Parts: sequence; C-alpha cells; structure tokens
Amino acid sequence: MTANVAAEQAGRTRPGPVVQPEQMGDDPTIPTLTELLSQRAQDSPEREFLRFGEWSWNFAEIDAWSSRLAHRMIEVDGIQPGDRVAIMLPNVVHWPLVWLAALKAGAVAVPINSSYRRADLDFVLRDSGARVVFTDAERSGLVADVTAAEAGLADVRVVDVADDGSEHYPDTAPAVPVDAATLANLQYTSGTTGFPKACMLTHDYWVRLGWICAAATGLGPGDVLLTAQPFSYMDPQWNTALALTVGAPLVVLPRFSASTFMADVRRHRATFCYVLGSMPTLLFKQPPAPEDRDNDLRLVFCSGIPVGLHAQLEERWGAPWREVYGMTESGIDLFSPFDDTGAVGSGSLGHPVPTKRIRVVDPDGTDVPDGEPGELIITGTPMMNGYWNRPDDTARTLREGWLHTGDLAVRRPDGGIQLVGRIKDMVRRGGENVASVEVEAALERDDRVVAAVVVAEPDEILGEEIKAFVQLAAGVPADRATAEGIVERAGKELARFKVPRYIEFVADFPRTPSERVSKPALKARAKDDPGVTYDLGARRNSTASHTASGAGSLDVDVIRGVAVLTFQRPDKLNALDVATRLRLAAAIRGFGTGERVRGIVLTGAGRAFSAGEDLQNAPSTDAEVRAAVESFHDITRAILETQVPVVAAVNGLAVGGASEITLCCDTRIGTPATEYYQPENIRGLTISNASSVLLRRLVGNHAMRMILGSPRIRADEALRIGLLDEIVEPGELVGRAIDTVIEWTPEGSTTALHLALLRPQAAEIEAAFAREDRAASTAWESGALSAGIERYWSARGNRA
Repeated sequence: MTANVAAEQAGRTRPGPVVQPEQMGDDPTIPTLTELLSQRAQDSPEREFLRFGEWSWNFAEIDAWSSRLAHRMIEVDGIQPGDRVAIMLPNVVHWPLVWLAALKAGAVAVPINSSYRRADLDFVLRDSGARVVFTDAERSGLVADVTAAEAGLADVRVVDVADDGSEHYPDTAPAVPVDAATLANLQYTSGTTGFPKACMLTHDYWVRLGWICAAATGLGPGDVLLTAQPFSYMDPQWNTALALTVGAPLVVLPRFSASTFMADVRRHRATFCYVLGSMPTLLFKQPPAPEDRDNDLRLVFCSGIPVGLHAQLEERWGAPWREVYGMTESGIDLFSPFDDTGAVGSGSLGHPVPTKRIRVVDPDGTDVPDGEPGELIITGTPMMNGYWNRPDDTARTLREGWLHTGDLAVRRPDGGIQLVGRIKDMVRRGGENVASVEVEAALERDDRVVAAVVVAEPDEILGEEIKAFVQLAAGVPADRATAEGIVERAGKELARFKVPRYIEFVADFPRTPSERVSKPALKARAKDDPGVTYDLGARRNSTASHTASGAGSLDVDVIRGVAVLTFQRPDKLNALDVATRLRLAAAIRGFGTGERVRGIVLTGAGRAFSAGEDLQNAPSTDAEVRAAVESFHDITRAILETQVPVVAAVNGLAVGGASEITLCCDTRIGTPATEYYQPENIRGLTISNASSVLLRRLVGNHAMRMILGSPRIRADEALRIGLLDEIVEPGELVGRAIDTVIEWTPEGSTTALHLALLRPQAAEIEAAFAREDRAASTAWESGALSAGIERYWSARGNRA
C-alpha cells in the first residue's frame, strides 16, 4: 500500500491504445478477469491499479491480497466453485478486492447495495443463496440480525473486512479452474419494478465489456479512469475490467457529488470518466468557474445526456462527450465514436458495436420503418445467461436469442438509434401517448429546473394525466407562480396534450444504485409523504372557458395529501357561474373516492370566500334557471357522496349559494373576517343547496332570521349559532383545515362509514331539492327573480 500523491501523475507519458478500434469485434486475448489481474501483476507489478481517497494499490498488491483472501474463503468459509459470496460495502478498496478474491476461489459474487435495509437484504440473501457476506462494522449488525432471524439464513457467515484474516495465506491464486464461461456475478438489477432480478454474468461478459470499451475509447496505461457510482452497480465493475484491460489506474470516489466532482477530476488528473442519468444535468447546473477547463479529461462516456446541453457540456469542460447504450443484461450495445462530431446534440446513441445486432420492432416482432417508434431488441455478446431463479422472466426477456430491452427507439436516417422512452414509461392521456423522457427534457431546459421526472397520474376523464416532479435550482421559490412559469415555457416546445397538468416540487429523488430515478419509489414517497402539488390544468381549462364565456376559475392543489380547491375570482368576489360550479362538482367527485387524497378543503382567494350566482350573467330563460339551480344541487350531492371529510375554510365573505355550499361540508372553519350573508329573499331568489334542510339542521330557528331577514352574520355570531365550528387567524386557516382532515383520517380508520352515518340521508336531500326547484320556478314565473336582479344592479349603479 502506498500513499497517493497526485503530483506524481503530472509527468506521465501516454502510451498508445492497448486495443485498436479495428480489434473491437475480436475475442479478448485474455479470457477471464482473474487472468487479467495476474497478467498485469506480472507485466506491470508496480503500476497503480486502484485509488481510493489518498491511498492507492498497485497491480501486484491487489493480486497478492486477493489470492490470500481467496485461500481464506476456501479454507475458513468453506467456499467451493459456484458458491455465492455476497459483498455489502460502500466504495472502499475491499469491494473490488473481495470481488476478485471470490472469482479466484471459483465463487459467484453477489453485489448488495450498501444502503439496503432488512427486507431488501433478506430478499437478496435468500434469492441468491449466498454462503458468506463480506461487510463492514457499520452493516455487520444488520446482516447478523437478518441472518439470525430467519431459519433459512442461519448458516450464512458474516465477515467484517476490517479483519479478513487473510494475511497468513499464500500470495498465489488457488488452483481452481476458471474459464470464460464461468459464472462471475449475480448482478441484481436496480429493482425499479418490485424486487430486483439477478442477471447471471460470466467472466467473458466482464472481459469482453472491458475489451470493447478499451477499443471504443483508445485508452492506454497512461490514462486515469474515474468513477463515482456505488461499486455494487455494474459501472464501477466494468471500469475495473477496463482498467485491467488497459493497465491504467481506476480512481473510485466515495459517492457522486455534483459540487465536488470536477474538482476531483482535476485533483486526480483523470482522463476518462462515465456519467449517466441526472449526473450531466446536475454537473451543468453548478456555477461556472474559471478553472472548469483546467483538467486532463480526454474522453467522457455518458448515458441519457440532455440533447440541449451536449455541446455546452463539451465546451465547458473541454472534452468530447459521447453516448453509450447498454443494460446490465447486455453490457454495451451502441456507442457514438469520439471522432463523430455530428453526434453532438443529435440525440443519437450511435451504432451497434461489432459484436451486437439490433432491431426496432412492433409488438408482433415485425421490424418497423425508419423513423417509426418500436421496441429496441438486441442479440450478440456480451449478454447475460439469463435471470437467476427466474425462468419465466428469462423467457419473456430473451426470446429466440434476442434481448427485449423495453426501450422505445427509432432508427434515424443515418442508421443511428435514438431513444424516445420506455414502453412502460408512457403516459396515455386521452388517447395520446406521451413519452415521459420528452417532457422531462423540455422541463429540464428551463434554468429554474435542476431535474424533472414525469409520471402518469390517474384521471377519471382522460384515463391518465401528466404529473411532473421538479427539483428547483437554488433560490427559486417553490410556489404556484414558478410552477406556472415552468409549464408555460415547456408548453412552447411541447404539443398541448404533452404539457404537465400537475407539478410537485421536491428536494431530491429516490434513486437506484445506478443513479437512475426510481419512479415507483418516487410515487410511493409522494403517496406516503406528499408535498405541495399544483394542479395547473384547472387554471388552464378555466382560462380557456373564461375567454369563451366569461367563466370563473377554480384552482386545485394537493397539500399533504389533501385536495385544496380554491375559488379564484377575487375581482368578482368569487361569484360562481355555472361552468365553475360544474367543475367544482367534478373535482369533488374526482377526489372524493379517497384513492388519491385523504380529504378536501374548500376555500377562496382574496377577501371573499365566494358568492353564489354570478348576477352579471344571470339566467334569462326558464331553462337557464333550472340549469343554474341543478348545478348547485349537484355540488351538494357531490359533497355528501364523498368517502372523505370535506372542510370549508371560509376566509372572508360567503354570500348566497356559496354560503349554502359550506352547509354541506362536514365542518366550517373561519377567520375573524368571516361573514355569512344570505340575500336571496330580498333579491327574489330562492335557496338552492338543500338549505331548507341543511341550514335548520345546523342553526335551528336561526335559519328563519338568516333567510327572511338577510342579516350579515359576523364570525363571532356564526360561531355562537353553529355556522362556524372554529375561528383561527387568516394565515393559519388552510393549514388548520388540512390538519383537521388528517386528524379525522387516521390509519385504519372507519371515517367513510361514520361520514355516511352522520350526514343527511339522500332521500331527505332529494325531497328538499324538489321543494326548492318548485320555489325557483315560481319565483321565475312571477317575475320576482328578474325584479330582484334589476334592483341589485340599480343599487350597484347608484353606489358607483
């Protein structure tokens, strides 16, 4: 072991490529990882191989240490060829050491994510049948607890790598036969859809992957490789195979950090690295620095690079970035050569490596024409042997020798391949297919956005709606104005049906070990611990309606798992026209099933909760009167039919029909500014929300005075007579309403059953509707309604 001094690399001369580009399709000259290590220890024993932090190990040191540990595995742990050896470690030198030692013992390595907890760990140990787990002090207790708690894991040995006990064993490898076809890894996929599956990967898989990447990059012993991903994922492992192939050092960072990554690249004088997923975007979002181009990078491989940032990334750090495509199942499949400058910003993944063939097919397996989307399927080497213990999954994925990737792709006119999304990562919105990746790319081109993730949100009308989880740049407020601005900008690039309806701001994203966002985990987190979600479709829809017919607006947000419906027409005191009332009833029904939210809060914007009928667009025919009254009835039905609590957060003046809407709610919370006003009688109107039942049910004989005398009922009196159940300060109103919903819906509660018992019965409400309909018709036919409206406008004109 030697201390690493970065300055030692300053004078390094750079020999030529170890594998020439024209050799890419050849079989590797050395067939196994263990032989590769042995060869490097012979021809370059003192050359640096692995660098972790300030410490480095040369090829000879790692070869000897891994040989000693392999002997220990055989003699102490009883490991035999084919046995599984699990590795549960963070990015420390013991990770590749144990991997290479296990392979020398003829064992099969089982990488385990070091952040796994009990359930995940239990699954992998059981599924793999691991005989021993190499871990550290931080995780050994968890591993021991899991193995002790389950009878089937009682014989699993736990080894703390801090004291592996290998120092007294021989420095030469055990005499265990290993060839290219020997199984090397059970490499578990990231598990984005349920429990992960283990890909069976051979020595040939890893050696061939290193060989092809060496030919594609032209790397040699004078280069320095750098990786920052968890070693349990395949990327640091193929980087290790690449380092063994070309005889170059591999620098392993503890983790990826966007703020320090390029400083580490400079400090270690790295000439090559691989970044994927959100890493390029997160790097670019870092503030530019004068020293950005002060680095030794010659080549960067990347996957999922934002098309719009490609040229800027190259310009900023002064090195070519090229796309490479592959999967755990297949290693490397496609790449863009570094001399292909036309690939920059094109979105192309390039062409297949010489050992692979690709097709783009429809669901029947027929090749689709160029330019049309289909599933990308692949055959050739390297390739997994199949999924461990999963014959059915293997048969579905590997069909007649072709790997079905699940990726949607198009073949470009130049023969290159461009991804357009995942088959299962599409939003089916009203008959239109929307690729999440396209919407994510449009959102991420906004300077306010660090990263965006798009998922499908169930919708009763369209089937699915588009929801975007957005991580904002530092200093950008997570408010409705920002959400609207981001969506407005994206809408200039996307077809209208592709524009997200819902925006939820998040601080970060749950990720797989490969640094890809785990959308199932993200959706589960949003369900269990929801953030503030802005429903921008409500405003878009109502704005369009307002242009055509003067309709009002209703904003819909989801906060802490509660739907907050806000009357958004303060210039009209939130007067409710028919369009707004219909939308309100639909929103209440949509959320009222309890499948998406715990409850509903109704509130208003400005100084008024809301008014009733918009008298500026008052009914002018008997049919319009009937439609107006029926729309109020429908709101009442919608509220009383919900399976969740409905709370009225009465922020100010509640007039007429809007006042009556609060009577249907399960509780009413107000502020000192809350005021109830029922002017129907003096305007020739009639009550219309089954108030003939609901009002008397709440306030008893006070109902007569409220309706016939039409006084203004201030907050204190409303609390006294039962119109309000609580008064809070204005700034606490919506929060208190949300708290009430949460208090009333504890886990495992029978809230829905109690709501049905406590609310008025449907027959009673429908009888009230019938009486009110007759009264409304009489008022219309007598002319009292029209006269009352005229008096209203005359009084407003005189005041003006």
